[in-house]
Amino acid sequence: MRNKEVFYRDIEKRAQTIYEGYQNIMENISRDDMSLSVTQLKFFMKNDGRLGGKAWCKNNIDNIEINTGVINNFFDYFYGFAEELNHKLINELHFKISKGQGEDVSYLLLLQDENKEAIILNNETINYNLASLLTVFVSRFILTHELGHLLNGHCQYLNNNNDLSYIPMYYNNRRTNNISPLDIKTMEMDADFFAGTDSFRNLLILYNHFEEKVDPALLIKPIDLFFWWSFAIRSNFLISQHILNDENYSPDRTHLPSVARFALILTSIVESIDGGIYKINYRRGDSEEKLVKKLLDGALYAEEYYNSKFHTEYAVAETMENEKYLNTVSELENNWDDLRNKLINFSRLPLFERKNRDFTLE
Repeated sequence: MRNKEVFYRDIEKRAQTIYEGYQNIMENISRDDMSLSVTQLKFFMKNDGRLGGKAWCKNNIDNIEINTGVINNFFDYFYGFAEELNHKLINELHFKISKGQGEDVSYLLLLQDENKEAIILNNETINYNLASLLTVFVSRFILTHELGHLLNGHCQYLNNNNDLSYIPMYYNNRRTNNISPLDIKTMEMDADFFAGTDSFRNLLILYNHFEEKVDPALLIKPIDLFFWWSFAIRSNFLISQHILNDENYSPDRTHLPSVARFALILTSIVESIDGGIYKINYRRGDSEEKLVKKLLDGALYAEEYYNSKFHTEYAVAETMENEKYLNTVSELENNWDDLRNKLINFSRLPLFERKNRDFTLE
C-alpha cells in the first residue's frame, strides 16, 4: 500500500505533461524579445533520501532532477498525519478500542455518494488517499518551481554568466562570483511565484471538474481542495524550515527563510484572487471569501499539527508582521525590476511586473 514507486512514475509523467503544456503556450505568445528554441525535457528521480531538486539547461535540453527523498519523506509525514486524523475521528465517534489493539486497529466505513451509490472504505485506504493527494500537491509544486527556473530564463542566465550551472533548491554555503545572493534570492522568489500560479490554476481545473478528476474516495468537497493544498505546501515549508534552521535573513544567503517563502506565495495567490485575475466559477454555496478562508485555514492547520508534534512555534502570520521580512521583501521587489531586464532575453514566457505590491494580509 505504501509503495513510493507509483509516485516516482506519477511525477515523471506529470513533468512531461506540464512541460508540453507550456510549450504550447509559448508557441501562442511568442515575442521578438523572447528566447525561443526547440527544447526537450529530461526528468530524473535521483536516489537521494534528502529533500531537494535542481534544474539546468544545456544544448537545448532542459533538465529537472528531484530527489526521491521528496516523495519518501513527505508521503510518510502525510500518511502519519492521516492516521492520526482518522484515530481522532474514531475517538470522537466514541468507538471502544482496547489498549491491546493499539496501532493495528482497522475498520470499514460504509458511505453513500451523491448518487446514493455505496462506497466501502477501510482506514488504510482513507489514509493512503489523503496522503497521496498531499504528496502530489507538494511534488507538483516542487516540480513547477524548478520549471520556473527554466522557463523564466534563470538557468540560461546562469549559463551566460559562466558561474553556476543551477540554483540548488535549498540554501547551502556555495558562493557565487558573478551573481549576487540578492539576485539568486530574487530568482527563487520568481520561481516560487511561478509554482504558486501554476498550482492555483491546476486547483481551479480540479475544482471545476471535480467529479471527473477527483477520486470520490477522498471524501472531500470541491472547495476543500484549497484547504488541503495550502496544508500540503505549508507543511513543505515547515519541514524545510525545521531541517535547515533557515530563519536567518542575512544578506549573504541565497534563499529566503522557508516561512517567508510561503508567506509570499500565499499573499500572491490571495492578491490575484482579490484582483480578479482568475475567473472562478464558484459552485453553489461557495464564494471568494470561502475560498480564501480555506487557503488560510489550511496553512494554520498545518502549523497547528506540526507545532504540536514537534514542540515548535512556527507561525506565518507573525512572519508577515516581522520588520526583517518586510524590509527584505521590499528589497527583493526593488531588485526585481533590474533583474527582470537581465532575464528578459533568456525567458521563454513573459516576465511579470511586480511594482508596488502589498505582501501582507489584512
